[in-house]
Amino acid sequence: MKLASHFFPIVTVTLIAAVFSHAQVAGERPEASRSSAADRLIVKVLSASHDLDLDRRSTFYPFPFAPTDSIAKVYRERLARYSLRLDGWSELDAFRRALAWVGTRWLHHSDNTVPPSVSTLDLLDRAQNGERFTCVEYARLLVDVLTAYGYPARMVGLSKQDIETRPRGARHVAVEAWSTTYHKWVFLDPQWGIVPCLGGEWLTAYELVTAISRGELGSIEFIACDEVCNYYRVSASDHCEHYRSFLASYTGFLDYPYVYEGKVVVMMYICRDSLPLPLTFQGMPMSGIFYTRSWQKAYGSLDQVHTTFFYAGEYSPTNGFSAPEYTVELATTMPWVTRYEVRLDGGQWQTVSGVKFRWKLHQGINVFEVRAIGFNSTSSRIASVKVFWGKPSELSKFTSSQ
Repeated sequence: MKLASHFFPIVTVTLIAAVFSHAQVAGERPEASRSSAADRLIVKVLSASHDLDLDRRSTFYPFPFAPTDSIAKVYRERLARYSLRLDGWSELDAFRRALAWVGTRWLHHSDNTVPPSVSTLDLLDRAQNGERFTCVEYARLLVDVLTAYGYPARMVGLSKQDIETRPRGARHVAVEAWSTTYHKWVFLDPQWGIVPCLGGEWLTAYELVTAISRGELGSIEFIACDEVCNYYRVSASDHCEHYRSFLASYTGFLDYPYVYEGKVVVMMYICRDSLPLPLTFQGMPMSGIFYTRSWQKAYGSLDQVHTTFFYAGEYSPTNGFSAPEYTVELATTMPWVTRYEVRLDGGQWQTVSGVKFRWKLHQGINVFEVRAIGFNSTSSRIASVKVFWGKPSELSKFTSSQ
């Protein structure tokens, strides 16, 4: 089963048209008596997952490579020589370790941006010789490190409102990583070695900027990596307060790498209704920008599972669903999936061979659950459906006992 190399298309929970055609046939038998209708076996959905993202946004997020690619293995081997390994750690601990490690590779330099053609492995070699780089290079390195271990990550740019005319310092670049712990993207700043939180929860870049715009900058908790503070010989409290002041004006625009009509472009979210779309950056031309005022376009879910049900059992207009079975086709928004697992009626999880599963219903309540497992053994959210099969007169007996 080759699952890890691409996304699967997103589909919704659907019964095929053949089921509805059966229902129409049953409706064309006016001679059926009330008693026979009461004896006809029915299939009734009692509950199903409802928080499904029904569009294809998650296929529009480009990653530098897949963790199954040969280059990812090279990265993991090189990182191990630098005493960095992320396998065996919980997700958030892996993020913290990667953040601290990247933030201590070199001292920050405001102007030494290098072309994207220079790999981050080369940056590490150059940093060993004392070279310093900008926030962009910190972000590139953290994205590559996390991706090599199977954690989806992307760069995110935060820009000030006067992005067009400000001569310098108009944009800061950090990283967002997809978290299955929070079921959302989380903001990581590798230059500063800091994670922002509000109410005890890690924030997205959008949530961070929105909170600042609402005047809640003072309520945001900034968690600094001790390693980065020690590297710069500053206390954690001073480091976080300096960062708080630094971030205060980056509330104009957010930008992300995005696939538009088959090409990787930059999608720019305009954070404030009062701001027009910018066509220049620090007085220089700007091209290849996909503009939006809908922040949701940048925040599709990467851990959902979707199911399509195809009826494969016996049915007759007189007796109803005498032996119901379904072929369930599985799809997910999670990248680099290694397998699917299903669980029936609360039993043990079992691995699915491929992307289809045959589900045979028994009389009473049937519960079907499915999840996708990623490259680093992280799990998607569980999609579930609870179905009753039996006579209508028995439905209340089964549901009242649940």
